[in-house]
Amino acid sequence: MTPHEIVDLAKRKAHFGILGNDSDQASIDLLSCLNIRAFDIWRFSDWEWLFDAISISVGPGDYEKTFPATTGELMELNVQGQTGYLIRHSRRQYLQWLKQANTTDSGVLTGYIHTGRDASGNIKVRFFATPSSSVTVEGWAKKRFVKLTASNWSTAIPYFPEEVQGVLYSFVQSDAYDLAGDARAPGQLREAFAALRNLRGEEDSQADLEVTSPPPDRSRFTRRHRKSGTRVV
Repeated sequence: MTPHEIVDLAKRKAHFGILGNDSDQASIDLLSCLNIRAFDIWRFSDWEWLFDAISISVGPGDYEKTFPATTGELMELNVQGQTGYLIRHSRRQYLQWLKQANTTDSGVLTGYIHTGRDASGNIKVRFFATPSSSVTVEGWAKKRFVKLTASNWSTAIPYFPEEVQGVLYSFVQSDAYDLAGDARAPGQLREAFAALRNLRGEEDSQADLEVTSPPPDRSRFTRRHRKSGTRVV
C-alpha cells in the first residue's frame, strides 16, 4: 500500500477530511501519524524483514567507523575468517578494559562500542582491539526507516511487507478517529496493539528449532538495559 491509500482509507472510515486530496490538513496530519506509527513498529521488535547484510573493512589506524545511512541499528557482527562474533560493550566496559593490566589497544578484534552519530544521524562505532592488518567485519543490521514526505504519497512504503501494512493502517485508522473526535478511537488503538503483538508472536514462533549456543551478547545487553519489548533508537 502507498501512504495515499492508507490515509485515504482512514479518512473515508472516519468521515474526516477531503477524500482524494493529499494536501488538505487531514492528510498532512495523518501522514505525520503514519510516520510516528511506522517508527513505533520499527522499534517494537527485531523484525526479520528489516534485516540487511552488511560488510565493512577495519584496519590499523582505521578502527572508528561510520555506517551508511541505510543502517538503523547493528544486530550481530563477526570478523570474516574468525570464529565467534564481536561483542557489543558499553562505553564504561570499554574504559574498564583499557585500564586492565597488560592491555594493548592492538591485537585480535573482539568487540566494539557505539560512539554516537554523525551530523546526518549515521551510526558511529569504535572497534577494538585494533587489528594489526585489515580485516572485514560482516554481519546483519536493521534497515533504517526514513520519514515519508509528500513526495512519497504514491510510492509503496519501503521495508514494510504487505502482511505488516495492515497493522500500520490499523494504527493510522485509530489516529484518524482520534483527530475526528470519534469515540471508536480507543477501541481501534487496542486492536492495533493486539495485532502488533500477534505479529511479533507469529515471527517468534518461526525461530530456529535447535539452539546450540547462548543468545548473542547483544541480546543480553538489550534485555539488561531495556526492560520493555520496545526498541529505543
